[in-house]
Parts: sequence; C-alpha cells; structure tokens
Amino acid sequence: MRNSTAGWKTDTASCWVNIDTAYGVSTPRETRPRSRSASKRWWKRNWSCSATERAGCQGVKTGRGGWDGGVSKLFSHIIGQELAVALLSRALEQGAAHAYLLCGPSGVQKMDAALAFAAGLVCAQGGCGECNACRRVREGLHPDVELVTPAGNLFRVEEVREAITHHAAYRPFEADSRAKVFIVTEAEALRGVQGEPANHLLKTLEEPPRHVYFILVADRLEDVIPTLVSRCQVVEFRPVPAPLIAGDLVARHGLSFAEASLIARVAEGDLEYARELADEEEARRRRDRLLDLARDLPAAGLIQTEAAADAALALAEEGAPNLETRMTEELERRLQWAADAREREWLKKRHDQLLKRRLRRLRTERLVMLTRVFAGWYRDLALVSLGAEAAVLNQDRLEELRASAVPGCLPAYHRAVLVVRRTRDRLRYNVDARCTIGDMFRSIKEALTEWPMS
Repeated sequence: MRNSTAGWKTDTASCWVNIDTAYGVSTPRETRPRSRSASKRWWKRNWSCSATERAGCQGVKTGRGGWDGGVSKLFSHIIGQELAVALLSRALEQGAAHAYLLCGPSGVQKMDAALAFAAGLVCAQGGCGECNACRRVREGLHPDVELVTPAGNLFRVEEVREAITHHAAYRPFEADSRAKVFIVTEAEALRGVQGEPANHLLKTLEEPPRHVYFILVADRLEDVIPTLVSRCQVVEFRPVPAPLIAGDLVARHGLSFAEASLIARVAEGDLEYARELADEEEARRRRDRLLDLARDLPAAGLIQTEAAADAALALAEEGAPNLETRMTEELERRLQWAADAREREWLKKRHDQLLKRRLRRLRTERLVMLTRVFAGWYRDLALVSLGAEAAVLNQDRLEELRASAVPGCLPAYHRAVLVVRRTRDRLRYNVDARCTIGDMFRSIKEALTEWPMS
C-alpha cells in the first residue's frame, strides 16, 4: 500500500527500498514513482551508476549529470569515505533530511564531515566551500552551528534543554544563513540516566522548525538509543584503508613509503592516529612507552603492576595543558579582531565550549590509544607464536615479539586481548578511568600468569 509521506511500503521484504530512509535525501512528492514498474524505472534513471563508480564510488550521478562543483569542494579533505561523502553531497544537492547520524570508528573524520555538511546547510550559496561562512563553520566559529558536547561522560536533561531545545526555537543568527545546525558529539551519551536526555530531545527531533537540522556523531551505532536512530538518516564511516593512509602520510608529511606503510599498519584504519604518529615525536614516544609496559607486564610484581598502570594513565593524560595554552592564544588573537562587545562575549563562550570538547576528545583518544596498543601487542604475540609474522602490526618490534612469544600460550594471549577489549568498552560508560585501567593491568597479569609461560 502507499504511504503518503515516505514513499511506498508493502508487507513483503521484497519491496523497493525507501529512498528517503536509505539514502538521506528528500525527494519532492510529485517526482516519486506511482507504481512498482515506475519505481524501478525511476531508480534506474536516477540512482544507477557504472561498475567503476560502484567499485570506487568516485562520483555520484545526479539529475544535473554529475557532481556539483561547490559541494564536492566541501568534502575534498575527507579520505577513504567515498560512499559517505556521496550520500551527504547528494543530500545537499537534492534537499537534506532534518536529522543525520554519522557513525563509525574513531579517527575516520566523522567530525570533519559533520562540519563540512553543516557548512553546506548554512552557506547562502548551497555549500561553495570557499566563502567566509563555510570557513567559519569548518573552524567551529559560526554562530548558527552549535557544537553540543556532554560536560561529563553522559548528557543531562538540563544540558539538552539549554543547548538544543531552547535555541532551536530561534531563527538563524546571521541574516544570510539558510539554517541553524546542531552537531551533537558523542551521541551515545544521550542515553543519560534511563534515557531521559534522549527522550527530551525526541520531540524537537521529530518536529523541528523548518530551518533546524541535527547532525549526531557516534562511534558505535549500537550504543545509540534506538528511538534516536530511527529518526535519523544513518551515514556509516569505515576504517580508512592502509594504502590510502600511507599515501596521505607521504603527501602531507614527506615520509618514505616504508615509514608511511609501517604507521598505516599500526593505525588500523585510524587516519587521525596515523597523522599524529607521523607528525608528533611525543606521540611516537607514548606508543613506544606503552609497548614497553605491555612487554614487561608478565614479569612484573604486584607493586610494579600498579606503577605500570599509573604510568600508562599518565601517558593518556599528557598534552592537556599544551592544548589549553594553544587555544587561549588563539582566542586572544580572535578577540583583537572582534567587532564589538557582543562578538567578544560570543567568542569567549564558544572558546569555552570548544576547549571542553577538545579536552574530552583528547582524553578519550588517548585512552583508546592505550587499549589499542596493548591489544595490538598481545595479538602480535599470538601471531608470532603461530608463525604468522607477516600479519604482525608492530613490525618495528618484531625481534622483541620473537623473544617474548611463548609457543603454546595462545589461550593466554587470547584472554589478554579480550581483557583489553572489555576495558575499551567499559571506558565508553561513566566509569573511573584510573580504577578501570588498574583493573585492566591486573586482569592481563592474571590471564598471562595463570597459563604456563615456559
């Protein structure tokens, strides 16, 4: 039977896909097909692409015969996410839905894509990628693009009410803005206490003003409350392929192909982590120190294990003072160019919001890095013990892995990896990081020593 608002529906699983739901575009009702045969012809005419395009997703066929030049510039810096970029670009060209959920692992440029998409929604020229409005959105400094971040590990109802519900009722701040956009980072945190923040957001999300758009960003789709997911167009981001990461590192940082390939392998699809390793000596030093802690843990005593956990947590918390200093200096430069007291007040408020978000992001990324390094080390020990050295991630530590790996201890290494993965999942919730990391070290020690290591 026909549904008057969302395309066509039948009770069978073989019905054609709801275009609005699957692809995040709003198609005018008068252009939609009026029969099953017409729908097939419409799909073939408007959405078909060549085998080359399906394999590489290098472009999307549109009603105007190709990519919109301005829209393509918005996403030119996004690497390895051709399908996600195609869907977002298509939405800007043909009319965006009111809410999107960008989900995928950390370090794959979800926030960069969210800001680019917001620029396309706000820009008076439809997303030229070059005007002052587009530039300010990408820098997080446009008053009509709100970055909403929880103060703690979870959102509170008061935060949602103040940051979203209240401001959504107002028109865009700037006269030439086409929209007001709310980018909700860490959308998993909207579950709050018994889902109250998400429930408070639902009415605004279901019936937003015409000029309001929502972009939710999450690392794991399954951690977002289903009622929110069902009201958003889901755009999935994938781990970036290692060859693309290596090519980016060679082009941006001037590394040799061998160096870039090693970092790309270690990064496991995390482009931002790969760039950090290539660009910062401190990042490489942190990785080396964490690998040393993972290597020495089996032989450590109780006191040494606790000290190692404290050292690992200290490494995860490095860099916060430097970040705060850099952002304060940037604020002072911007205040010198502020037009009036109102703009200065707004810049200070936005600075506080960005600082809070970036400090939380820095801490979260460092904790994720900690678990990634430990899981990679024990995974590599298992591979070396099996003789599968070609699949080892830490190729620069291959000799140490050979010296540390014990044949026949595969179950112990497997349990250690599971401990680290459980810790990573626990860190997504409102837990004490120090206690959680300390428990991880003790559990790894127990997993490795219960099995005969000689």
